[in-house]
Amino acid sequence: MSIWNKVLVGLIAVMLLPLFYFSAVALKTHQYWRSVANKIEDRLEQLPEEIESLRYGGPGVEEGEHLNAVRIRLHEYLVNRGRIWRNAKFQGGEGGEYRVAVEVPDPHGITLNKTLYVFEQAPEGERGYFLGEFKVNAVVDKDPLITLVPTMQWMSPKAKERLESGQGSWTLCEVMPKDMQLAFEGMTEEEMRQLLPASVVDEYLAHGKDGAQRKLRDYFVLLKELDRQRAVLVEEQEAAKRHEAYMWAAANDAKDKQLKFRSDERASLMAELDRMKVERDASLARRQAVDEELAKVEAKIVQLMADNRATAEEMAKIQAELIRQVERRAEVVAH
Repeated sequence: MSIWNKVLVGLIAVMLLPLFYFSAVALKTHQYWRSVANKIEDRLEQLPEEIESLRYGGPGVEEGEHLNAVRIRLHEYLVNRGRIWRNAKFQGGEGGEYRVAVEVPDPHGITLNKTLYVFEQAPEGERGYFLGEFKVNAVVDKDPLITLVPTMQWMSPKAKERLESGQGSWTLCEVMPKDMQLAFEGMTEEEMRQLLPASVVDEYLAHGKDGAQRKLRDYFVLLKELDRQRAVLVEEQEAAKRHEAYMWAAANDAKDKQLKFRSDERASLMAELDRMKVERDASLARRQAVDEELAKVEAKIVQLMADNRATAEEMAKIQAELIRQVERRAEVVAH
């Protein structure tokens, strides 16, 4: 064997070593992917059954969590909530009317005289604000601009301020959102505390624990009743203000007219009193003069009576003397 043949055999032997190595790696890889393919084939045989379970319920799927049940709940949720128009922009208003641009969808499909429930569209993670119930007062075809007028009798100053601020966006709801336990499923306690007011969050957190069931609220009825109570309270407040105004008017009338009348009456009475005092003093002086005159007359009467008695006694004496003289003369004549 020549030297070149030996060299060729050596090179072939050297080249066979990596070939054997890569052949072993390829065989190992083929075995691995074959096992994976076998598992996938076994899995594929199980998938139709699992798909049926996910669609209609079955082993491994909780009751009410299969696809059809979820679709039914989703459909019920969408039907109950009605249509919603988001990102509506306030365009100004006057005289109790508010112009709003509803650009999505186009056309928006809002009709005249439709009742809408308007919410402030707060940023993600923040609480919005219910602005009130409104009626569509004006709609123009192929124009995103609509005009809303409030239907509630009373609007809080805070809601009115938010309405007229022109900041942010509004959410228009065809139906007043209903209270549903479904809306809070999957939320953590922290998320619920950030979303709900502190006065009611514990009630929501307690739902489902130890068999506790939270009582659902009908916000449409509650808001209507609240609006009625507010209207009554506002009317009572206005009536109280009117009564207060009447009282102040009566007080001012008493202070001005009545006080002047009483002052004039007092002055007249004081003048009458002074006149009566003068008349009294004159009467007292006249009485004193009459008393003095009476005393003089009585003294004269007493004196006259004394004089009369003395005169009578004197006349009686004279008469007795005359009688004696007459009797004496009669005796003389008789003898």
